[in-house]
Amino acid sequence: MTFLRILGATAQKDFRTAISYRVGFVTSIIATFWGLFAFRFVSKLVNSGQFSSSSTSYFKYTVVGLLFASILEPTAVGTSVSARNDQVQGTLEYLSTQPVRRAYIGFSWSAFNLLQSLLVAAIVVLLTIPLGFSVSDVNVPVVLVVIPLTILIFGAVGNMGASLVILLQQGVPLVAGLLSIIGIISGTLFPVTVFPPWLQFFAHLSPLTYALDALRSATLADQPPTNYALDFVVLVGFAVVLLPLSGHLLERSFRIAQRRGSLSTF
Repeated sequence: MTFLRILGATAQKDFRTAISYRVGFVTSIIATFWGLFAFRFVSKLVNSGQFSSSSTSYFKYTVVGLLFASILEPTAVGTSVSARNDQVQGTLEYLSTQPVRRAYIGFSWSAFNLLQSLLVAAIVVLLTIPLGFSVSDVNVPVVLVVIPLTILIFGAVGNMGASLVILLQQGVPLVAGLLSIIGIISGTLFPVTVFPPWLQFFAHLSPLTYALDALRSATLADQPPTNYALDFVVLVGFAVVLLPLSGHLLERSFRIAQRRGSLSTF
């Protein structure tokens, strides 16, 4: 089976499950928008440094950061959750017998949730426009490169989390906690320049820091310029390392679990 067929089949299965629980889609829109709604008023209190140009400057900053993080979450955490669900439902052992690369299975686990999060983000962006969100002189090529590249990187993180689930029957809390830490230190809510030097060092070890710098510079007029070339090189470097590594770890985890006979245990 080809990669796209596997993605399509798994996404279709997850869609059939999700359509039975439509309230979840609506509540995700409300929850995401409500969080940003609160930051619209916080933005009125933040009027120094790079946010001094207008009362909506910080609001725009958080919209880009939080919405992008909400897109990446199902890519990273959702993979582990789906692996755990297949484990509990007893379908993980069946998946292990299929003649497909394990990395394809890993990426397919997050396919539907990723599409849903993209749709939610698009709807929430429209809802934030009356609150003052806007973009100007968007650098489309940068956006079209950064978003897919970062999704691939966090998809690899998700595959590594799924490896832990397969081996240890746990791993979801670890991946969720790691993503939360990465989001905070990468500048989702505030610039990394406000951190002490030692924390800035760790911030620049995160791919999300470079992705957010590039996205904000490419979409928001009042944000400081960034070195796009450096951002691209760092993101490509992360992808080149993490994609094959995560595929190898997922393959190994399936083999070890098969030898142990633990694929159907939870």
